[in-house]
Amino acid sequence: MLIRAFIAANLALPVSEEMAKVQSVLQKVKGDIRWIKPQGFHLTFRFLGNIESTRVAPILAVLRAAARLHPQFQVRTQGLGAFPSLTRPRVLWARLSGDGLQELHTKIEAALSSCGFPPEGREFCPHITLGRVRSPRGWNPVLEGIKAYLQYDFGESPIDTVTLYQSDLGPGGAVYTPLGVAPLSPTEGV
Repeated sequence: MLIRAFIAANLALPVSEEMAKVQSVLQKVKGDIRWIKPQGFHLTFRFLGNIESTRVAPILAVLRAAARLHPQFQVRTQGLGAFPSLTRPRVLWARLSGDGLQELHTKIEAALSSCGFPPEGREFCPHITLGRVRSPRGWNPVLEGIKAYLQYDFGESPIDTVTLYQSDLGPGGAVYTPLGVAPLSPTEGV
């Protein structure tokens, strides 16, 4: 059986709630955007696509081994942006930064290569997707709203686990089901 899967980390509730408040302000502008539900906010380390369900256990094994070798760390969520750009948006996002993000991504990529997943051919750009722009209709007023939040600080969040998720697409949006977690190594004072 095929399942749609990805590897991600969740942020602290206060950070997600702050992003939801800003998202709510931008929704009032009524651009042609499919907004992500706040309970679906996550930092994607790797989208795996459709995989056989029999691959879940081996993926979790290598993911847990890699996570054990990486210390827990903090990320800051600050500022809004869009892919590929604010003038030609497809994805509206909140930016993430923090010591440890790139290194953890590299460890996850290396672990997945042993399960037959070649490295992604693009640069890792840590972000939280807030919405997907369906068309440019109504974008200029949304862009004006975004300008107030280009450097907005949503807060800091610990990253202490990564999760393998199953994603089921439906008419009400995607539903994410955790298939297993991989704890990061505890650090002193955390």
